[in-house]
Amino acid sequence: MSKQKIWDIHLKVDGQPDAEMQTRMQQLAESIAEEPGVLWKIWTYEDGTNHIGSTYLFKDIEHLRQYRAMHIKRLNDLGITDITDHVFDIMEDLSKITKAPLA
Repeated sequence: MSKQKIWDIHLKVDGQPDAEMQTRMQQLAESIAEEPGVLWKIWTYEDGTNHIGSTYLFKDIEHLRQYRAMHIKRLNDLGITDITDHVFDIMEDLSKITKAPLA
């Protein structure tokens, strides 16, 4: 097993992603890019709904736990409380075969 961890998070926001939300998310993305231990993040949304999500790759569980606590609080402070998330171990050997972008 890898030391790296996957964090998958899904949430509901008010309305669908629009230009204003896109601007706020771009600022957030720039901040996330500087977070220690975050190797990458994929942003997702379900078209026609208010469901958005993200899948992150973290260097290790310690960085993931620190970031998760901060980020969930940040979302809660914005009024976003309908959140589900999961932490996954990585099956590195199989992931390499299928060309996963592991750091």
